[in-house]
Amino acid sequence: MQSGNFYFSGPSNRQGPRLKHILLINPPLTLEERYGDLAGAGSTMPSLGLAWLAAVCRKNGYEPGIIEAASGKMSFDEIVDRIIKCQARYVGLTAMTCGINSAALLAQKIKQKDPGIQVLIGGAHITALPEETMHRFPAFDVGFLGEAEGTIVDYFKSMDAGDAPERVKGIVYRKDGLPFVTENRPFIEDLDSLPFPAWDLVPGFPDDYAPAIIRCKQLPASHIVTTRGCPMKCTFCDRSVFGTRYRLFSVDYTWEMVYILSRKFGVRDILFEDDSFTLNKTRVMSLCEKMRSKNSRLSWSCLGRVDTIDAELLSHMKKAGCWQIGFGIESGNAAVLDGADKKINLERIRETLTLTRAAGIHTKGFFILGLPHETITSIEETIRFAAAVALDDISVSFATPFPGTVLYEQAQTQGAFSPDWQKMNLLNVVFVPRGISKNELEESHAGFLRRFYLRPRILVDYFLRSMVDIKVFIRIMQGMFVVLGMVFRKGPRS
Repeated sequence: MQSGNFYFSGPSNRQGPRLKHILLINPPLTLEERYGDLAGAGSTMPSLGLAWLAAVCRKNGYEPGIIEAASGKMSFDEIVDRIIKCQARYVGLTAMTCGINSAALLAQKIKQKDPGIQVLIGGAHITALPEETMHRFPAFDVGFLGEAEGTIVDYFKSMDAGDAPERVKGIVYRKDGLPFVTENRPFIEDLDSLPFPAWDLVPGFPDDYAPAIIRCKQLPASHIVTTRGCPMKCTFCDRSVFGTRYRLFSVDYTWEMVYILSRKFGVRDILFEDDSFTLNKTRVMSLCEKMRSKNSRLSWSCLGRVDTIDAELLSHMKKAGCWQIGFGIESGNAAVLDGADKKINLERIRETLTLTRAAGIHTKGFFILGLPHETITSIEETIRFAAAVALDDISVSFATPFPGTVLYEQAQTQGAFSPDWQKMNLLNVVFVPRGISKNELEESHAGFLRRFYLRPRILVDYFLRSMVDIKVFIRIMQGMFVVLGMVFRKGPRS
């Protein structure tokens, strides 16, 4: 059932006027707040986590709705009005660190309209800092920590039965006026037990959404995740939500997600957003064989580690439709890489990028400026390295000490750290390591983009890629103007 800019899943055995209605909301957060000067080239993809939660709620007899306010440009008042009209008992919000203030403001406005609505908050930020977040934002009633699919159903059933919330594993709530964290919830062992994401409840999906510029080859596009947990120990990554143990959806489950997106929703390009899609070679090759045997004709991209790639794997991926692999390179300086505990070396990076390009797959490098041990000299080495190796595209961010990371602890003693949650979007300088200045970091960011992109080979390649799809062409042209405007703009950056 459609209602305004959100959808309800349909009839269920409702036990009361408000008991079964649950609204899951991606709170308002503008592209400018998320991407700063690069807002015009940013992603508007919906929350995959909310789609999975909605599917779990529906499977257990509840009536979930989804509001994608971050992508739909809805105001706080518009959202609150729709919440009140649908008489939801629960409102579940999701937020990263840079969006937690927005989620808290929405929660406050909900409470002002109807104090009886329970406001739930989930995501990486509340998982990393449960007690501090609950202290700072009194409008949040309950925080869901880690994987929430099992927690949300247990919590609803507990509340419906009138039980004490302290029996629910994996939450933080107020007990005697103070935040109280319950027993940890074990990670989901059988990921295939989860229902497929409820994409049908995402308003306007997939046509109203698009990934960042040059993240897809065709439109419409969608992203999926096929693994959870990361065994790597990079200092700048938070693994508090999904843990450090690598868990996988089966090849059949993964293919079914791809099939649903393609056949039911008309998606033409898939972004595999796993932290390291290529970590299990046998599984990736099996999935590639499945996609080839089903003649999917989809284009797709993924993220991979340079030390998990070889020529055999690349051949299978190319034949199955892979057109781009993004690699976390971070730096062209060995000391910076070692300090970040990347466990990779520059020679392996060169070899893997060369192999990938030789296989006919585009390469993208993710770089981070301002990690511990960074200097002007190391940044110059990184820029030269990026221009010398077989890279077709780059993404450059600033070292951001997110709560829950090793870098968060290091930042307290290894430089100047301004823990302003609202500015922690990877594109604001909130941490300046010893040996370099904030101004030098910001100028290096613009210089990096300028020196990489304003080369004939890169510009021609972008133009040729844009010829595949008129919608992609328009987005690429918009993105190039955004990047050019940023790197040549004078004055302080935003």
